[in-house]
Amino acid sequence: MKTRKPRIHVIRSDEQRKALTSAMRLEILGAFVEGRPLSVADIAERMGRPPAAIHYHVKLLLRVGLLKQEGSRRSGKRNQALYVPIAEMFKMEQEALKSSKASASAGMKAISSAFRMAERDFEAAIQSESTQSEGRYRNCLATRMHCRLSKAEHAELNRHLKSLETFLMKVHRTHVPAEDDRFLSLTLALLPLKNREVQS
Repeated sequence: MKTRKPRIHVIRSDEQRKALTSAMRLEILGAFVEGRPLSVADIAERMGRPPAAIHYHVKLLLRVGLLKQEGSRRSGKRNQALYVPIAEMFKMEQEALKSSKASASAGMKAISSAFRMAERDFEAAIQSESTQSEGRYRNCLATRMHCRLSKAEHAELNRHLKSLETFLMKVHRTHVPAEDDRFLSLTLALLPLKNREVQS
């Protein structure tokens, strides 16, 4: 069976970049882990927040085109709108970030928001009884490594990262929820280091 490629949306507009400078809005997009439509109430329940606290952010993501409405559902006497992200993966173009100071600033704020979320999630994880820092079902890891790589080693590293991305996207599309599921977050940054080379 041929594996379907994930829907990828490249962030090109400043208004979409600005929308992603909010950790709250990044968390909202992350709530769609099962790939099915959610209402504001569904998203709020997953985030442990009141619906009123996220309603504005959902509407903003809808307005800038990062969420779209996909039907509705009856809830009591009212219809609840259902939303889905426009893609399974969002990426920023490096060249677009270099195009202006405003674009670069918005891009940096979006990345900072992602790492602020990781910091908050890590703080909660180290206080949780379900956290495992080793073994087959390790669910908490924080590390930072610097290394010098040859071109071949660099290419191999990127093959591993691509395999990880492919695996997670496949799970995102095919996973059937079960009681023993673990909800995990993975935040990565691979960056070139300038002027830090050790002279041999």
